[in-house]
Amino acid sequence: MSSAIELELKRYFFDKLLSITSLKEYLEVSSVVSVEIDQEIVYDLMVFVPDRLFNSRFKAQFGESFVVNDKEHSPPVFTRFKNHQWLRRDFSNRLPIALWIFRQAIVINDPCGIFEKIISDYNVVFAKCAKDIVRRKYIEFRSDRHNLRQAVYHCDDLAVNLLRANVVKIAIEILILANGQPYPYKKWLPFEAKKYEGGSELVQDCIKFIKEEDTQKAIVLSDDLVSRIVGTLARKSYFSPSFLNQWWLHLI
Repeated sequence: MSSAIELELKRYFFDKLLSITSLKEYLEVSSVVSVEIDQEIVYDLMVFVPDRLFNSRFKAQFGESFVVNDKEHSPPVFTRFKNHQWLRRDFSNRLPIALWIFRQAIVINDPCGIFEKIISDYNVVFAKCAKDIVRRKYIEFRSDRHNLRQAVYHCDDLAVNLLRANVVKIAIEILILANGQPYPYKKWLPFEAKKYEGGSELVQDCIKFIKEEDTQKAIVLSDDLVSRIVGTLARKSYFSPSFLNQWWLHLI
């Protein structure tokens, strides 16, 4: 993230948000971070109010889902207010995506270091469970690719499209996870994948697979995706060859 944007966000916090009298006492003690910065569309900020203060006073004054939607700023700034417990739940519900989002957040205010501590805690959690996440993703990847054959056989175009999209999504997620990193939400998956070895090639294979109108040819192209993912996991020594090739024995 460029230092210019960081300076702009900090200026916005001190000059604009803190000028809102009713919010000042909460903002001064809260963690305030960027969530997504799209210079052409929106600046998306989150304010994490300390749990006790949020539950005892903030909710009574503003409710649980309070936002400041500043459309006068260019680009607009959308600021959401939650508490630190909400952030912990977000990590519990979608660890890889939440970690990707908040690892790269610009920290505008964090007076007690609570936000940084939560990130540190969940970095440890991710390191411990990353292999299990990959394992589940791989079984889902192979299962959906198998189901794709059946959908093609039954000429179910909607099911074919749903399965194709999910096969691509999971393939990219596995590539990123295999490099020891959390993955983003769908919007940024192709962009993020290109940062890693084999990522650009995988993205190109995915594009060909998605665009292929002949479903029988799409099945052939899906073989390339399987080979690429199996090769990546084999090189990383994530799993045994028997697991990679006989994945169906591990279905729940």
